[in-house]
Amino acid sequence: MTRALVFFLQTLLAIAFLSGLFAQVVVIPTTAADEAGLFPPYESVRVPLVVFAIVFVACLQVLAVALGVMLQRAGDDTVFESRSVTWTNVAIGAITAGAVVMAALFVYVTFADIPSPADGMEVLGLWMGSGAGTVAAVGVALLVYLGRKWLGQAIAQRAELEQVV
Repeated sequence: MTRALVFFLQTLLAIAFLSGLFAQVVVIPTTAADEAGLFPPYESVRVPLVVFAIVFVACLQVLAVALGVMLQRAGDDTVFESRSVTWTNVAIGAITAGAVVMAALFVYVTFADIPSPADGMEVLGLWMGSGAGTVAAVGVALLVYLGRKWLGQAIAQRAELEQVV
């Protein structure tokens, strides 16, 4: 992988990380407060939904850091070393934590009495989105777990090959 490509991708990940930080500090709380101001019954669910959103973004930030380190390892041609497995585990943990947050949101929306200014479609959309997000995150976590297994096998084969050579 070329240095320019690694730098470009790491720059994009850094922008995503900083955008997530801005969202956690400014966008999510402000938007929630504005929505509660427009429809006061939302005030009862504002804090839990803000917490879910902020924690989910934090999971994405951890994933961005892990991907950035793995990109660096790819640029340095050190992917097939045991430390790469550690960062793959961090990525799997971040994805899994995001799936848990989405599942918790799904359960919360299922059992909470969330008011609706109209016909309830936004609550249904949140419920369906959190359910689909949970399934998608679990699927991605399983795919990355499979990739980690392949990485472990490649590291073992490389070590064996180095002994032969």
